[in-house]
Amino acid sequence: MIPFAFGLFALAYSGLVLFTVASSLRRLMPPMRAALGAFALSVLVHGATTLMLGEEAPLALYFWGIPHLLILPLLLLSARRQSNSTGA
Repeated sequence: MIPFAFGLFALAYSGLVLFTVASSLRRLMPPMRAALGAFALSVLVHGATTLMLGEEAPLALYFWGIPHLLILPLLLLSARRQSNSTGA
């Protein structure tokens, strides 16, 4: 039960981070570019943090990497819909 809860937390955290950062970047750039920028920024920050963990790095990589990759298609779909509706 605990691994399921950790996985659910990681998925929720990834969605919150990616959609919030993309929403903030959306004010500065088109939706698709904002979505990709949010993903790149998250990978940069979480990747650097993960590398600092030493032996625990692979576990941390799975904890944020897999949920981020699962959320990415939803983020891109949302950005495409926003681009189509705004004409940007």
